[in-house]
Amino acid sequence: MSTPIQTGVDIFFLICYSALLWWLWRLSCAESRQSDVTSLQGISLTLVILSVSDVLLDTTRYGQFDSLLNTLSAGMGVVYIVGACLVALFVLLNKSDRQRSQALQNNNLLLKQEVERRQAVEKKLRQVSDSLENEVAQRTRELEDIKDRLEQEVLATEQANKRMTSIFDAAPNGMLVVNKEGVITQANSMVASIFRCAVDDLIGQSVERLVPNEIRHQHVTDRQEFQEKPAKRKMGARRDLFGARFDGSYVPLEVGLHPVALDGGTEIVAAVVDISERKAYEKRIHERNEALETSNRELQEFAFIASHDLREPLRKIISFSTLLQEGEYGEFNEEGKVFSGYIVNAAQRMRDLLTDLLAYSRVTSKANPFKNVQMNPLVEEVLDDLQLVIEETQAHIDVAALPDAVADQVQLRQLFQNLIGNSLKYHDADRPPRISISGSEDDYFVRYEVSDNGIGFNQQYSEQVFEIFKRLHDKQSFSGTGMGLAICRKIVQRHGGTIVASSTENVGTTMYIELSKQVVSNE
Repeated sequence: MSTPIQTGVDIFFLICYSALLWWLWRLSCAESRQSDVTSLQGISLTLVILSVSDVLLDTTRYGQFDSLLNTLSAGMGVVYIVGACLVALFVLLNKSDRQRSQALQNNNLLLKQEVERRQAVEKKLRQVSDSLENEVAQRTRELEDIKDRLEQEVLATEQANKRMTSIFDAAPNGMLVVNKEGVITQANSMVASIFRCAVDDLIGQSVERLVPNEIRHQHVTDRQEFQEKPAKRKMGARRDLFGARFDGSYVPLEVGLHPVALDGGTEIVAAVVDISERKAYEKRIHERNEALETSNRELQEFAFIASHDLREPLRKIISFSTLLQEGEYGEFNEEGKVFSGYIVNAAQRMRDLLTDLLAYSRVTSKANPFKNVQMNPLVEEVLDDLQLVIEETQAHIDVAALPDAVADQVQLRQLFQNLIGNSLKYHDADRPPRISISGSEDDYFVRYEVSDNGIGFNQQYSEQVFEIFKRLHDKQSFSGTGMGLAICRKIVQRHGGTIVASSTENVGTTMYIELSKQVVSNE
């Protein structure tokens, strides 16, 4: 074979052996049997090296070494043939093995994927199981908490029921519970004592059993109407209401109804009060009031008769005693003059006393109807009447803007005349009187103040000064009967108000008057 042809053949084998070596390397990467692949890789690498050497020998032949090189070339050919046979044998023997290996690899891959899938499913199942266990544990704890709360609520409800039952039984008033059919479902011992029976006798009875026979039919209708529109209601406060006892007697009652809405319908809780004692007390009070009214009328008649019938004899005593003192009918000695003076003074005081008594009795008996009174003009009229005293004492009187009042004008004029007159009478001799009159009002009352700088009095006597015939000063220093402030208080009380005195000795006195704006009785 010529050298170029042989060189080409060697290059061809070199390419084949190189391709074989590359394929074996890929096979080793494919995880085939590692020992066989490694051996074939060594053989293939040897064949590649020999092929390279053969190519070099073919291209560098020398004349004197041709025989030797031919021998080597022949040996390499043998080696090529052996290597090719080994490779062919390996390929033939391992073809089925590689197929089985590939199948095993595929099966292993599928098995690995199945294992991974099952592991993932098991992991998810474990997570779900753990989550369920946590939820079950949490739900169990919640149920236990709910159970504990329910037990506590049941216990609290039982205690509340016991407490309410105890309160119900211990209530000072009679207590009944009536269902929507009008049947008594609960009662306490107090209501049983009111109707003179046992508690068990009331349970299950119709509430009409406790109503007098003559109004039972109407009571059924009233109860049904009340069930349709239940509301809190007090019965027996303004009219006579009686209950029928089990012994057949009637008892006066006051009944308070309180509806309670329940799932089964509205129940009525009734508070029952026996007002027998109150009725008897009211009767006694009424009888006493009638007796007092009779006594007051008699006293007023007596005061009128006494003041009216006695004034004429007193007038005669005063007139004839004065004539005797003038000496026209004879002269008295010094003692006679003194004694006759006593008679005249006593008769004059008695006349004044009778006049004041008549005025006191007429505060209510001869009263005028109430009407709107303008106070500033009224006070000005009083000051005009007292003008002479004001000038004699050199008094200074300040009158502020006064609120009007709904009152008896004549009596209010008498009230302020007495108060201002007292301030002028009881003034300090060392200083001229100063009197201040002011007022205010709100939604319910009108208020007036009369202040002075007079001699005053000890505050401990602030109530006594309003008593009849009560005097704090001697008759020689200050004239009067001790009725003025008593008349003032009676006038104020008739107008639904109060009068209070505040005083300090040698400083002055303030009278506080408060009159109600509400309509009061004129009787």
